[in-house]
Amino acid sequence: MHFVVLGSMSPEDEAFFSGTSRHFVENLRRLGHQVTALGPLEPQTTLRDRVKAGVYRRFFGQTYEIDRNPAVMQARATQANALLRRIGRVDAVVTIYPPDAAYVETPAPLLVMHDATWHQLLDFYPGMERHRVPRETIAGGYELDRLGFINCDHVIMSSRWAAESVVRDYGIASAKVTACSFGANLSAVPSPAEFEGLIARRGRGPCRLLFIGFDWRRKGGDGAVAIAREVAARGLPVELNVVGCRPPDGSADFVRPHGVLSKKIAGEAARLEQLLREADFFVLPTRADCTPMAISEAAAHWLPVVTTTVGGVADMIGGEPWGLALAPDAPPGLSADWIVDSYRDRGRYLAMAIAARRAADERLNWAAFIAKLCDIASELQHGGPRHGTDASLSAARA
Repeated sequence: MHFVVLGSMSPEDEAFFSGTSRHFVENLRRLGHQVTALGPLEPQTTLRDRVKAGVYRRFFGQTYEIDRNPAVMQARATQANALLRRIGRVDAVVTIYPPDAAYVETPAPLLVMHDATWHQLLDFYPGMERHRVPRETIAGGYELDRLGFINCDHVIMSSRWAAESVVRDYGIASAKVTACSFGANLSAVPSPAEFEGLIARRGRGPCRLLFIGFDWRRKGGDGAVAIAREVAARGLPVELNVVGCRPPDGSADFVRPHGVLSKKIAGEAARLEQLLREADFFVLPTRADCTPMAISEAAAHWLPVVTTTVGGVADMIGGEPWGLALAPDAPPGLSADWIVDSYRDRGRYLAMAIAARRAADERLNWAAFIAKLCDIASELQHGGPRHGTDASLSAARA
């Protein structure tokens, strides 16, 4: 199929949507599909919006977001629509953010893929508390999400948690919304033939925990340290490898910081791969997340996961035995008990590792997501219900 993937930034930019967009495009091509990437779209910013952002930041301590300004998104759509007309016939147009779909005009099926609604992000992520966001940004965010969901033909969210918000908080018909996990942001995963050698190296020496996150506080770095400390208190030597951020000074001696490891730099990518292969457990006691790709990456490496029930994280685990998802305020000793018991019972650990990779192979991968995307696009092409071109859109914009 021929897809157009459209974004306010380049869909092939590693910085766009934390690299998820780039890996989505790469996997579309790897699976034989033709992809035309459109972006960045102009205007990226305006003088008026830069001044406004400065005023809000300096005098009110608030964060003004240009991507939540309907006038800016409408201007970007003018360029996008002109480019789409120039490209001609395609099988589907995909946007990564709902606002990018709000004003798109195309005869092709228009699909939105994302991991959360604006409604869910407010008062959830640090810095997105309503008192820290201007009222016009809040209103603009709701309006753009609403228009994007109405204008598109189908919405694919990465969890039931997010899909249910589209229906509940924006009044979109459930038939128009699908929950389907994104894939891991990896160029390659270990082959099944590597399983025995990889597992044979685990369970020797200290119990190796791996934490990956760029935001120490939001991702629960302090919680990972607390869990590791409880593991050690149970008589099991422990090592906590930290990737993506720097732990505070004075961290415990079992903490091993590795800093940011870029997947675009060969040596750093190889180091990250080594840490994934050598770890015994992936630990992410996150306080605010949607569907963190690091969990999919861990599962692809046969890693049992300890995490929390925030956002759509529990949907990723799916209640399966390879993962433990507890409330963010759960005592760290509960996670430590699960880790120690699993580590010492090699039969149980082996079953958990196999279950993790099965989840990666069956659900948490781009091939499965793209297969669902193609099914939806094909159904829309061949007479399926089209939602973005009826009177409801005109009424929504009125």
